[in-house]
Amino acid sequence: MASRKRQQELRVGDRARSKLNRREGTVDAVDQIDGHLRYGLHYDAAPQDRYLAQAGRDGAQLPPELIERA
Repeated sequence: MASRKRQQELRVGDRARSKLNRREGTVDAVDQIDGHLRYGLHYDAAPQDRYLAQAGRDGAQLPPELIERA
């Protein structure tokens, strides 16, 4: 079984992908709340869903477990 490498911490300006919806974007904030990291991810484009008239948000605040380097 291959060992998994620990992912390097992301910094502002790094490219990343949300594991929740697989959308890519740029990390625009790195916050530490109660000792836990939270990454602000600004998505590149609005979702291409014909049922959405307007996307509600163009980003997300995610913990390290739900974000990966793109």
